[in-house]
Amino acid sequence: MLINYIKTASRSIRKQKGFFALNFLGLYVSVISCLLIALVLLHETSFDRSPKGLSLYRIVGSVDNRSGGIAYNAVTPYPLATALRAALPDQKAISQIDFDREGLLVTVGQKKFSENNVVFADSVFPKLFPLDVHAGGLRRALSEPGFAVLTQSLATKYFGHDPAVGKRIRYQNLLDLEIAAVVADPPANGHLPFSMLISYPSIRPESIGGFPLDTWSLRANGFVYIGLPATSHEDRQIEASLAAIVKSNLPKDEVEHHSAFHLQPVEDIHTDQRFAASNPSYTINNSYLYLLGAIGLFLLLAACINYTNLSTALAMKKSKEVGVRKTMGATRPILIGQFLTETFLLTGVVIAAAAVTIPLLLPSLNQFLGRNIPTDWLDIRTGLLLIGLWISISLLSGIYPAFVLSGFNPITALKSKMATPKASVTWLRRGLVVFQFLTAQILIMGAIVVAKQLAFMQSQPLGFIQQKVLNIDLPDNNRDHSDAFLNRIRAIPGIASASLSIGAPVSHNNASTDFNLKEKYATEKLGAAIKGADRNYLSTYGLQLVAGRWFDEADDRKIARSVPDSLQEYAFVINETALRTLGFSNPQDVLGKYLTFGFNDISAPVIGVIKDYHIASMHTAVPPVLMVNMPFLYYSAGIRFTGNLSVKSLAAVEAAFSAVYPNDLFTTGSMDEQVADIYKEERHTQQLFDIFTVISIVINILGLVGLLSFMVEAKTKEIGIRKVLGASVASLSFLLSRDFLRLILVAFLIAAPVAGYLMSRWLQGFAYRTEMSWWVFAGTVAGAVMITGIAVGYQTIRAALANPVKNLRSE
Repeated sequence: MLINYIKTASRSIRKQKGFFALNFLGLYVSVISCLLIALVLLHETSFDRSPKGLSLYRIVGSVDNRSGGIAYNAVTPYPLATALRAALPDQKAISQIDFDREGLLVTVGQKKFSENNVVFADSVFPKLFPLDVHAGGLRRALSEPGFAVLTQSLATKYFGHDPAVGKRIRYQNLLDLEIAAVVADPPANGHLPFSMLISYPSIRPESIGGFPLDTWSLRANGFVYIGLPATSHEDRQIEASLAAIVKSNLPKDEVEHHSAFHLQPVEDIHTDQRFAASNPSYTINNSYLYLLGAIGLFLLLAACINYTNLSTALAMKKSKEVGVRKTMGATRPILIGQFLTETFLLTGVVIAAAAVTIPLLLPSLNQFLGRNIPTDWLDIRTGLLLIGLWISISLLSGIYPAFVLSGFNPITALKSKMATPKASVTWLRRGLVVFQFLTAQILIMGAIVVAKQLAFMQSQPLGFIQQKVLNIDLPDNNRDHSDAFLNRIRAIPGIASASLSIGAPVSHNNASTDFNLKEKYATEKLGAAIKGADRNYLSTYGLQLVAGRWFDEADDRKIARSVPDSLQEYAFVINETALRTLGFSNPQDVLGKYLTFGFNDISAPVIGVIKDYHIASMHTAVPPVLMVNMPFLYYSAGIRFTGNLSVKSLAAVEAAFSAVYPNDLFTTGSMDEQVADIYKEERHTQQLFDIFTVISIVINILGLVGLLSFMVEAKTKEIGIRKVLGASVASLSFLLSRDFLRLILVAFLIAAPVAGYLMSRWLQGFAYRTEMSWWVFAGTVAGAVMITGIAVGYQTIRAALANPVKNLRSE
């Protein structure tokens, strides 16, 4: 029976080549999209699993912030692990690490490399994050100073196919290290993407900016993990011990603001947005995953709807075949089985073709998303996914047409060549077409709003100069080095200005602390971003002074190296937001007032007020900013050129850098690149919307083309009669397409409020945002009408131009 079904289905597919081609293309595009989305979802939801027998937690912190909310931070003080071991002597699985993110100098012989994601790890680390050792051993690797463990990819990068164990490298010009082991690269679905492990006993204060490692008020790059027996219920005891540690060790101000430590299951790290800013790897929003899943489902449903609509339309042609089969003794279950076999055969071919295509697309997807989804994607889970897709698509697409086709009355079906569909079938088809138009219009509106917001952000003035500015990371904050480098830079032709600072206005180097008027600081602390900057910063980045003055040579003399630290006198320039936060409306009123801020509680006068400028993306409002002439914070140099940056000028800058920092790596970034980088996620969102919108439109067009071809065939004689009676081509074209125009309008009336609500919610994530203009909705419905016109236009005009004599010949 099954073989007979397959043979009959194959003949039917060969007979209806156009029907097969339209359904194949629609299903193929949607299945590929769904598979790629499913692989992304499987990857993102597989992050971080506890090792066997343990429940792994990360210790995180929270504190009441100055605006009445709660600030969350995954970074914890370095002495926390030691204090926790003392409080819980029976807990042996407590690990302290330091995670260094990017731009880390590694010297191998005479070669220099810039590395990311280097971890200082203790001997407990491998118990919590199991390592697959390829060479060497871990016995001394993480318990004694002076050792490092390389991942396999990094070992190959440094030494090729030569053995790496026993070789020596130098880290950040601070540590000489021996390679003790080589381990497998960490899994791509982990929140800790390390490339090198250095024994924690090797860490020095210089590794974290010179601060002592026993300072409780310092949160730099430290993380603490604890593994508890999987069956234990000791989390409450741990939380109680953490509360006691807070009271005993944290500064009084933090305790007063309800500072606390908590246990966070590692399985939650990847999707917990509260700690996104301090996580070692990226954090994904669950709503983003839900959106992706919904889009994939909509695309799949759209293709299934196409199949259902085309199949029920084809039923008019198949009615005579059904009548003959029933006359010959075929029962309804047999016919249902036959028609479902056709559907299963078609979707099986689609699934197989999509599975072969996926490996070709995964590298491009990984590059686009910045992910590491394995290209050898086929395993038990994905195999079950393919089978599930095959069954669900086949049933969703084929079950209703099979019941419709098998339900024809044989006598009625044999009386004429075409059968008229029941009203219920017609209404269902219209409802399904409305759903297709609905999803397409929501995606079109989303794509327009995302593009509009991105254009808005890119067109808004940021408050500083972006063009012709080059930023250079400095290896240290040594004033002799930075002054020598700046003197060499100023001697290069074509340089308009050069300055030292903690970083450009928009930079990865950020610092924040408390501040207030000196007389209020002890009782009320406000939050502010700190920008260390010299007297040339204003001209280099083109900031606008509103009142007072900028730092000058007299201010430089007050902080000269010859002046003892205790006698150095700093000054503040604040932005307009800081002015308002302090309670002033007139910039002149704050000049001369003394502020105290959290860096050693230093007090200094306000000498100027600058116009607000952005220090991050437009997701966040401009915060209070304190500009301070503190050389301790100068880890970056900014250079503005009179003209465009040339290869010759860049080579001269690199030569100046190498002369002052001969053992360090020269790394640069233009201001344009840094600004563009903060909107990378928004550009990805726009591109994803564009891709999915195009896919949805393609599926819709394929369905419309197929539906209209059957409609034209069904109305052939009606069209001929109307032409004989004098109907014009325009009136006939409108007759054939007016049903679709009505359905577009119905879909729009539903899609407009849904898309408006969803995109308004999305825009709420931006402190500075565009508006939902009326033309977004008008453009969407106009676009839908135009797309429909393109899809049906050719066939309607061809039908309207056909010779009525040929169509009516048989009457």
